Order: sequence, then C-alpha cells, then structure tokens
Amino acid sequence: MQRHAATITPARFAPMPLVDFYPSVKALHIGLVVTSGALFLGRGIGVLLGSGLPTSRPMRRLQQVIDSVLLLAAILLVVILEINPVTTPWLATKLSLLVAYIVLGIIALHGARGRAARAFAFMGALTCFALMYVIARTHDPFGPLRLLGLV
Repeated sequence: MQRHAATITPARFAPMPLVDFYPSVKALHIGLVVTSGALFLGRGIGVLLGSGLPTSRPMRRLQQVIDSVLLLAAILLVVILEINPVTTPWLATKLSLLVAYIVLGIIALHGARGRAARAFAFMGALTCFALMYVIARTHDPFGPLRLLGLV
C-alpha cells in the first residue's frame, strides 16, 4: 500500500473589497473631525488669551498629524464611495469651505497682527467649520440655509 504525503496548501485569502472598510474609515474620519476641531478651538482661544502654548512646536505638530490622517481618511472615503468631489455639489462646497477654513485658521493662529484681526479670522474659521459640518450631515450645499428656512 502506497502512502501519499499530505500536501499542505496555503490558505488563500480573498482580498476584502474596499467598501468593507467604509464603516471603519467613516468612524475614523468623524472622530478626527471632532478631535481636530476641538484642538483648533482650544488653540484659537489660547492665542486670543495671549498664551504661547497653542503656537508651540508640539501643539503645531499634533494638529498637523491629526489633520494629515483626517485628510487621508477623507480621500479614502472618496475612493471607497467612488464619488467625484468636483462634480458632487455638496462635496465641492465642503472642499471650498475647507480651503477658507485653512486660510482663516492660519491667519487666526499665526498671521494676523492684533487681537481683533485674530478674533475675526478665528470666528470666520469656526463658521467655516460649522458650515462644513452641516453640509457633510445633510449632503446638501444649501444645508445650512435650509436648516435656517432661508431656501
């Protein structure tokens, strides 16, 4: 009687479709939005109060790391959902507000001379943040206006 050597074949794992990662990436994105926004709020208040801590290197690096991972999560969501941010009105509006938020945030934390100018830029950045939040929740570029009953 002849014995056959048992052959072990490696298990083949089918790659997970990217869409399977959607819940995790969305949760990561939302958590990072909250973290980034809270950190910016704290840093802005600190700058307006005259503290040097919000503009210290560790705080700047922490904000940069959080925002970089947030951007990666956002890009992953666009890829997973297969949406074009330029031709999707609510997303194009949100991205335009993101640019304004970044510019106003830089002015508020680093660029403006005088407390009033910093406060004005800080309030503008917070307004952009709030608008982005409402637009993201409603998937409507007019979401904030609709909530106020203006459209």
